[in-house]
Formats: sequence, structure tokens, C-alpha cells
Amino acid sequence: MANSTLSREFVVLGAGAVGSAATYHLARRGRSTTLVEQFEIGHDRGSSHGSARIIRHSYADPLYAGLMPRAFEVWRALEADAGRSLYIRTGGVSICPPESDYVARVAANLAAGAVSHRRMSGAELRRAVPQFQTPENHDAVFEPDAGMLLAADCLAVELQLARAYGGDRTTILDRRKILRIDLEASRPTLVTDAGTIVADKLIVAAGAWVARLLPVLPVALAPTRQWVTYFRPEPLEAYAIGRFPVFIAMGNDRDHDFYGMPAHLGVGVKVARHGGPLVDPDQVDRVVDDSYRDLVRAFLRQHLPALAASPIDLTETCLYTMSPDEHFRVDFLEGRTDVIVASPCSGHGFKFSCLVGAVAADLAETGQAETADAAWKLGVTSKTA
Repeated sequence: MANSTLSREFVVLGAGAVGSAATYHLARRGRSTTLVEQFEIGHDRGSSHGSARIIRHSYADPLYAGLMPRAFEVWRALEADAGRSLYIRTGGVSICPPESDYVARVAANLAAGAVSHRRMSGAELRRAVPQFQTPENHDAVFEPDAGMLLAADCLAVELQLARAYGGDRTTILDRRKILRIDLEASRPTLVTDAGTIVADKLIVAAGAWVARLLPVLPVALAPTRQWVTYFRPEPLEAYAIGRFPVFIAMGNDRDHDFYGMPAHLGVGVKVARHGGPLVDPDQVDRVVDDSYRDLVRAFLRQHLPALAASPIDLTETCLYTMSPDEHFRVDFLEGRTDVIVASPCSGHGFKFSCLVGAVAADLAETGQAETADAAWKLGVTSKTA
């Protein structure tokens, strides 16, 4: 393919969670679609790899709490299409200290959406889930329908179905280094190390590389590094699915927001701080240092002391793409009707990715989205975000 030029109807850039979903939705609708990925399919250098991601209705922001029923619906449709489960119901706990209103806002949104839940004190959480030793005066809410999406499986299924629906109309090109996106040509053009790809409609779902590839964006999208640790307590079965929930624990500042999920597929209990430093996505330090391990253990000593004393079984690195207001960016590039930017941001994108892929496919195919509300129009055209 060296020095070649391809011309395609729909081109999706990025085979992460959103790009794979958009490719699936377009192929299912019978559209000729080419997916382009700079690394190998299923790589671990972006934001979408790993065995599992949390999915929950429990959001403090009413905008995203209101979108979650539709997100669950789209995931169920994918499961039906695939003939297999991609979601594991574990239950989920949200926690905050007494001076924070985070849990109160989560509970209010769950009540407004008629989502089953139970509000608890820290003391009640300790009795319900003894692995937690959360301070008695903390606030907590339990959502039984929260759980985990099998992240790597979700992407693999979407691409498998895209190939099955599309046949020769679906092309997946990986290991294509993207040198630039040419927006000066008559149609949007990907300039790669193996030639050019010209699109009638281009969906840019390149995650942490979006800002570099589209410097004309009117909002700043900043890649940050997320380190993840997996603890192996004895017995591990006490933290297995069915005995231990996913959790979100918000602290008094952004350095003390943590999340975790049960042991799964033989690896330990996943625990990580939500957030991290700004990074160059091509030069990320993937060696989890002692200071970060100590930070996570300090959190665990307060809430899950048996985990704090356990060995770390595995570490991972992934990237967040942070927007200034931590909202999604899903919209047409300003002044264009042939370039769609699809970048769920700030560490809460995976659970919405199948829905966002459908929205991006809608915009590319018809110019309008089925879910045409404020969630998307807070997007790339906003200069005040």
C-alpha cells in the first residue's frame, strides 16, 4: 500500500472504544466503512484496553445520569447482536466524606431516574460489605445494577460484527502511522506512512492523539496518564464478583478520588486514582513508581485495610483525554460537515462508548444524532468550555 491513495465513503480514525463502536454501527447499517488504527488492533497504549471498565447509573452530574439508561440499552442491543454477555452485574458503591455532597447528588439522580439504590452511612456499609472499613461518618449509596463491561471483549465483538455485517464493505487497517489530517483538500484526507486515505465523511476518534491531529480544535483536550494497580489479597475469593462490588470513592480533593472493581479473570482487585499528570501520548512513563503505590495504599488503609496490606499483582497504564469542563466532545468540527470529532473525555467515556459510536455514525450518515441533546452540543464548537 506504499504511496497509494484510497478513496472511501466513511473513514473512522482510531480503533479504541468509540472508533470500534462507530465502525460497528456504520457496518450494521450497510455503509462502506474503513477503520484506521496507528497501532495493532487491541493495543495497550491508549484508553480502551484491559479486561474491564465500570458501568453505573450512579452519576453526580444529572446530564450523564440521564444518558445512562440509553447507554445501557445500546450495550444490551450489542449483547443481543453478538449472542453473548459483555456486562457483569456486581453492584456498585459510591462513597464520600461527610463534608462532601457527592453521594447526596448521586442519590438524588438515582431517585429521579427511578434507579434502585440504597443510601447508607459508612457504618452501614461496613455491615453490608465487611471488606470495607470506611469511616462511620462517611456517606455511601449502593446501586445493585452497577457492574463491569468486559472492555477488551467489547471492542473485539464490535469489530467482529463490523466484519460480519460489512463483508468487503468493511476494511480495517492497523499499524498505519498518521502523519497528519489534511483539511485543505476537497475532502478530508488522512496522510499516513503508507499512503493517503480520502474520506467522504471522517470520524476522528483518536483519543489522546485528537488534539495533536486537529490543532484547529477550539477547546483544549489534554492527555493525562492513569496508573492502575491490581492487589492480590488472601483469600482472593473474598473480593470476587458476587462478594465485592465496584466502587467510586471521592475525597476532599482531586488527588484523593479513587475507584476499583472485583477480582476478575484470575488477576487481583483493581484499584486506581482517578486522574494523573499531563503527558505526551507517545512518551508515557509506564513504570508505576513507589510514591503512587504508597498513595493508593494510604487510601486503602482508610477504606479497605486488608487490600492495603496485600501485594500488588499487576500494574497497567492507560490515558485519559481531559477537556476543561470534563464533558464529552462529540460534534462536527467547526465549519465542517464532513469531519466529526468523537472524544468522550475525562475518564468516564468507556461506559458511553457504544452510544457515542452510534451518535458519531448518525452524524456522519445523516448530519443529525438520535440523541441530539446538550450532552453532545457541549461539544467542539464551544469556545467557553
